[in-house]
Amino acid sequence: MPARRTTITQAELTRYLKAYRDAGIPVARTEISRDGKVVIFTTDNAASDDANPWDAG
Repeated sequence: MPARRTTITQAELTRYLKAYRDAGIPVARTEISRDGKVVIFTTDNAASDDANPWDAG
């Protein structure tokens, strides 16, 4: 018997993307594989927008 595919709901994906938005991380694209794995790609702009206070010294 083959393994059953895991499905992701629209509500789950919306929850993921809202969490990224609320954290201030820009999302470039999202990939969802057949086995239900979600990969969210971001841009490098999030790291360079704000200076890290721990780097000052």
